[in-house]
Amino acid sequence: MPVATFNPLEYTDYEPKMRLEDDYINISDSEKIYNLVNIVKAYLRDNYGELYVSSLVNPEHRKEIKYLISDFIKENKKWEFNLPLEQVIAKVQEEITELGVIQKALDDPTITNIDINGINSTYVEQNGIDVFRPEIAFQSEEHLYQIIDRLLLLEGKTLTAAEPHIDSFYRGFRVCAVLGKNRGGLSTFGPLLSIRKFAPDVFSDEEVISYGNISREMRDFLATVVPGGANILITGGTNSGKTTTLIRLPLYLDPSSRICTIEDSPEMMLHTKEAYREYRNIISLEQKKFDGKKEREYDIAKNTMVALRLRPVWILIGEARTEEAAYQALQAMNTGHFVSMTIHANSARDGAVRFVQLAGNTPTIAAQVASSLDLVFFQKKLQDGRRVITEIVEITGYKGAEEPLFQSIFRYDLKDKKHYKVGCISDNLANKLRLQYIPEEKITRWMKEV
Repeated sequence: MPVATFNPLEYTDYEPKMRLEDDYINISDSEKIYNLVNIVKAYLRDNYGELYVSSLVNPEHRKEIKYLISDFIKENKKWEFNLPLEQVIAKVQEEITELGVIQKALDDPTITNIDINGINSTYVEQNGIDVFRPEIAFQSEEHLYQIIDRLLLLEGKTLTAAEPHIDSFYRGFRVCAVLGKNRGGLSTFGPLLSIRKFAPDVFSDEEVISYGNISREMRDFLATVVPGGANILITGGTNSGKTTTLIRLPLYLDPSSRICTIEDSPEMMLHTKEAYREYRNIISLEQKKFDGKKEREYDIAKNTMVALRLRPVWILIGEARTEEAAYQALQAMNTGHFVSMTIHANSARDGAVRFVQLAGNTPTIAAQVASSLDLVFFQKKLQDGRRVITEIVEITGYKGAEEPLFQSIFRYDLKDKKHYKVGCISDNLANKLRLQYIPEEKITRWMKEV
């Protein structure tokens, strides 16, 4: 790629769009670095524009830009800092080629969420606990908007008054950005940014058992009912780990099983997980929108209909939020497909009620749910930050459309922090497992009375 020859001596006084004030030395290092970043950006745009733009998505070009930044700062020694020069260079490189003050949090494997509520108010979820991080601060709203623009760039999106809220993805992170009211947006006190990080792999059985998400006995149960074709609804509140549990379930299946994932935006990403390297019969569908043309949109419901034409055996639905999505998921269960899905609810019972309400909220729909949906999991984020499956129940029927009937199989005791088997599966579920050729000794283990 042709670029301008770098001659740092020509840029000793390079100050495009921003002049250094006489009192520059007296302001903080962080503000000095922010000003220097703008100067270096202008230099790169004017002389290495194509390389600079491509560096945002190309790792090799990013390395070249880092060298150029280092050379430029070393050859222009008019700026004075309390920090060592190499540290200044590293911070400028981080601000320009990565995501500045939030980069370390993005790189930290113990941090799963970054919530920016303003230029001086950032919380991270670290090891399951929300922690205030005052060092993650921005020089101004404009500085924060620059970070947001970079996060949205890869998908060609920009926050505007016409589109004041955007959900996007950046290098595998889920991004939610909201425009401030002073720019015609929704947020009263400036821009908002929330970043959800996804684990690079799927937790193993040993990891979730050690962590306390499930017990060994529950692992054995899942290893029986998932290959046995049980339809499963995973319920819980926001950030309770529902999707993390959902994407573990196919690991109990034979690697040749045909699996289809359906979601609004790509979170499950089974293809990218090391645990699924031997699972090659996976297809994925996600929502597609058409501006101003609702009838052409491919949402969860329509994609579920598409999936049925693709011959999947197992369907994983990211979340059922709408009536159409819940209804189509129910129809998939009724046509011989095995479905696992998530839904927001405050208990297993509430999840069973909400699913019926979304799917149609009639006694007929409730009867279909009772005959098709087998198990409901409830997952909860505990005070210590752990996500734990606190209930597994089997749906056995409904009274009308509002009162689910079920029997508990596993329950978590919050006092002694242990899982207990508290019930057994029904004859109906046992027969369903037999139809999938689950060995009888495995089935009868879960039919025995406690």
